[in-house]
Amino acid sequence: MVYLAHGGFWLTLSQVGIGLIALAVSMMFARFVPKDVYGTYRFLLSLFWILTALSLTGLPSAVARAVARGEDGAYRQSFKLSFLGSAPMALVAAGIAIYYALQANYSLAIGAVIIAVIGPLFQMGYSFGAFLEGKKDFKRTALAGIVLNIVPALSLLGAIPFVKNPLVFFFIYLAANALTALALCLWAYLVYKPDDTPSEGLLNLSWHFSAMNILATLAEQMDQLVTFHYLGASALALYSFATSLPDQIKSLFGTVANMAFPKFAHRPVAEIQATLWFRLLRFTALIVAVVVLYILAAPLIFHLLFPTYTNAVFYSQLYALALIPIANIIPATVLQAHAAKRELYIMNTTFPIFQIAALFVGVIYWGLIGVILARIAARTFNFFLGLLLLKIYSTRIAA
Repeated sequence: MVYLAHGGFWLTLSQVGIGLIALAVSMMFARFVPKDVYGTYRFLLSLFWILTALSLTGLPSAVARAVARGEDGAYRQSFKLSFLGSAPMALVAAGIAIYYALQANYSLAIGAVIIAVIGPLFQMGYSFGAFLEGKKDFKRTALAGIVLNIVPALSLLGAIPFVKNPLVFFFIYLAANALTALALCLWAYLVYKPDDTPSEGLLNLSWHFSAMNILATLAEQMDQLVTFHYLGASALALYSFATSLPDQIKSLFGTVANMAFPKFAHRPVAEIQATLWFRLLRFTALIVAVVVLYILAAPLIFHLLFPTYTNAVFYSQLYALALIPIANIIPATVLQAHAAKRELYIMNTTFPIFQIAALFVGVIYWGLIGVILARIAARTFNFFLGLLLLKIYSTRIAA
């Protein structure tokens, strides 16, 4: 309980600070930037996050697990692995840039070039978070998280009143994030001075985690892509504002996984399962209470903060229901902490396929409401899938 209280305070502080920063940026975008410009900017961000699926996205989890087990050398090892592992992302982004240039869509072509150049540095810079998480240093994790978000936010806030070009916003976001993250990597290194002893199996586990993440990364951003493709940039702007506050709430609850990961890595699965249902029920009850409060408060929140997007209120209230099944992060974190490769492959393949299929059906037949209903259905599916796979894993290792 002391561990949870201390870690929870700092991680919650971080998420609240990050949420306030994101809120300030969203308010400025809502007031000063046309919907089609903001929608195009969000599309470029989604394209970037989708292309990260071609990098070593599983490296941070592997590093956190190694450091939690006392293998600090994984931190120094991770920089080279991350940069080299980002090569496929850069090459594909360059190919996309050539394609869009041939189609005379120079805006998206330049956006792809930005991804190819800055993307590898962006990915490499996020090693510090995994290292601090493995160290259970939640105070520094929280403070670094706030710094990592406030620098790009201030850069965007300074540009928003004067810029109406989505490419400029996109460049500012990626460049500010990459430079800040790399500076934080150096800071974390100077604080702990980890040794250079390589962690055996780090690359192998990173490849496994990354392979598992490919479809999951695609699925996580597919709602943005299908909305932009089928409904247009303005609809994507509306959807982005409808989902922004619930997603901030989701990130706040996600601190549970960050705190639990190092502990789960040391505890037997049978011991974890003894209190699993109790934890899930309490966690879900808390989420339901927050969802009800948000649904009641959403009209006032949008009227005060996003007056140009009040037509997003109903969509935001509906999307808030997708928060209820996010207790699935608990069984998923247990499986990842114990490197349950077989079950993680099943989860990270089955769930994304279900979500992608649901998104296409939803947007084609019901438009924006269909996209939101697809997200709710997918998270509910993933909740029960995680419980089933955790049960299968515990039975398998006990046999």
